[in-house]
Amino acid sequence: MKVLFVTSETATLYKRGGLADVSYALPVALSNAGINVSLVMPFYEGIAVKDVTCVGQLAIDFDRRRELVFIFRTLLPHSHVRVYLLRHPLLNAYDDEHIAARFAFFSKAVAQLSLYSEGILGGPYDIIHCNDWHTALIPLLIGETSKVGYRERETIQSRKSKTILTVHNLLYQGETGFSITLKLGFPKSIFHPFMTPLGKAVRLMTEGFEYADLVTTVSPTYAKEIAGGKHGKRVVEVFKKRNDQIVGILNGLDTKLWDPSTDRSLPIHYDAKTVTPAKAKLKIQLQQALRLPVSQVPLFGFVGRLEPLQKGLDLIARAVAKLPPEEYQLVVLGTGHKRVVRQYEKLTELHHNISFVHTFDERLARRIYAGSDIMLVPSKFEPCGLTQMIAMRYGTLPLVRKTGGLADTVTDGKTGFVFGSYTSTALLEKMNQAITLYREKPTHFAAMMAAAMRKDFSWQHQVKEYIGLYRKLLKSS
Repeated sequence: MKVLFVTSETATLYKRGGLADVSYALPVALSNAGINVSLVMPFYEGIAVKDVTCVGQLAIDFDRRRELVFIFRTLLPHSHVRVYLLRHPLLNAYDDEHIAARFAFFSKAVAQLSLYSEGILGGPYDIIHCNDWHTALIPLLIGETSKVGYRERETIQSRKSKTILTVHNLLYQGETGFSITLKLGFPKSIFHPFMTPLGKAVRLMTEGFEYADLVTTVSPTYAKEIAGGKHGKRVVEVFKKRNDQIVGILNGLDTKLWDPSTDRSLPIHYDAKTVTPAKAKLKIQLQQALRLPVSQVPLFGFVGRLEPLQKGLDLIARAVAKLPPEEYQLVVLGTGHKRVVRQYEKLTELHHNISFVHTFDERLARRIYAGSDIMLVPSKFEPCGLTQMIAMRYGTLPLVRKTGGLADTVTDGKTGFVFGSYTSTALLEKMNQAITLYREKPTHFAAMMAAAMRKDFSWQHQVKEYIGLYRKLLKSS
């Protein structure tokens, strides 16, 4: 079985968010399980790789011009996974006003690469595994037929390779003007436009839903939420017509990368047996580094993007404003929306027990995971989330909202704290419960930390599910 894993980012080469972590760990896990897997992504200017070789060039017709894309090959660091990097001026950067056109071009290049890859590029591929809206056009572009509205009519191309689209976050769907169809040079009739105040538009993610052989997402609960219409009625309509379902497979965690017993960022190493004394010392060191008072009150942490639409930062700000400052401390680490940055800068001016670090600092993030008592993840929605898994791995109890992968990974009162409604009142109530438990029942709190550390979130379970899906798809052809 040969699998081509297509992504816009992967850890160790280029990372913007959680997709990069999955796009590294899952191909490596597949390779370790004996699957012949290759990864393809753009060769951004910021990527620095050693031992890279140009293996050929590909002619792509885009925006009424013939473009040459150079193909480079290397290995994913610390693995046996082949990586193909596509170099072209359109693929130099990730994010600007041309982002939709950039990934439409990338998708067309990958589609042609997959069709003409025999021999030199490791193909042909049995499975093309696409990830998020950036790569969702590939099933359409390789010649897949629509899975919506009538019995599937297979083409030679679709018999050659089966396609999977994994949704990591439905908040971002790659909406763009209908002129993208002209740039691609494909018939307008195979797209599914809708009207906006500026005219016709398409969502690249939805085109993937129309054409991919199978759609998966990154947790069972998020799959149910999508199918139930919580994240858009259009998606529900598509899947009702497809007569199939979105398959939810929980993301795993790279347990070698996230391991408090070996983490080089930590001055003290520990495991489930030594977590309590080690974390007490790490907490003091973190408080000193952040210029917080050295205190025995519970220290809440937040590590992540300052995303106002998803991450629940508005709830945190309102909740902590109602907590007595002598009962808790809070550290927030992240970058993002200017409005959120200003909000948290003001909070630190008003409260001496709150520290806000506006940067991306991997070393500090790991120290916050290890030195905090409770990790806040009060997301409005969360497809899977790695923050709560990492927190538990480091013996820090996650306080989460019951949604998506958070609901699938945290058990209230056993491995963390869970609240329901998306309100600051509900968050405040659960924070008060956590503070009370920490103060009045330290033995119970310590037992929960040890239980959280014993949870197994490694990829070895989830990779079996993906391999099972691959085999099921190939049998159906």
